[in-house]
Amino acid sequence: MSVRVLELYPADLSLNGDVGNRTALVRRMRLAGIAVEELSYSAGDELPETADIVLIGTGSSSAVRSIAVDVDRIAPTLRAWSEAGVVIVGAGAGFHLLSTSIRLSATEVIPGAGVFAGSVDNSSKRIITEAFALDSDFGLIIGTENHTSVYTGRPDQKALGRVRNGFGNGDGTDGVRVHNSIGTHCHGPFLVLNPIVTDALITIAAERAGLSYQPGPAHADLDQVVDLARNILIAKLPS
Repeated sequence: MSVRVLELYPADLSLNGDVGNRTALVRRMRLAGIAVEELSYSAGDELPETADIVLIGTGSSSAVRSIAVDVDRIAPTLRAWSEAGVVIVGAGAGFHLLSTSIRLSATEVIPGAGVFAGSVDNSSKRIITEAFALDSDFGLIIGTENHTSVYTGRPDQKALGRVRNGFGNGDGTDGVRVHNSIGTHCHGPFLVLNPIVTDALITIAAERAGLSYQPGPAHADLDQVVDLARNILIAKLPS
């Protein structure tokens, strides 16, 4: 028995080191003795029949345009997986591609996969936050943000967290949580800098696969290193 980790469009969507999300998940599961099958998907491929964790990172507007047709093609499967409880994590442009639509300019709107019931206006001024912080149900989420987007979600879909420092969705919140799917503007990478989120998602995916996830001493050692990076960002937060 193993956990299948599927990364979508890694050659196109890895601008802010979001491939590190996959590295963090796989590393922590293997440290706990869980077998992991790593899969990658590129435009034109066929999706695997099943996946336990799906990741999609960020990229440029040109990259988003280039894969938009393919995203629309696989959208029904992504929605079905999300509704069934598969863990899906989208960061930056990946989050946007999982929404219902993305406005790239005054005259160009492309469809998203519809995992999240919200629209994105990607024609705003660039926002860069070196110490991007959210208060969430998981605890303090810390990272960076770098985007030109305003996300407008549906009121019945819960945000990932409330912004303590930064811009996020543009309304005082960031991201969205639907079933076991998460979208966020947080990079750093997101799951590297926030192991409490990573462990929560691994627990969900492992249980769905009939496995048990128990972090141990090796995880604590790893988290001490992560805390050094987190503390550098936390020190930059306004008092």
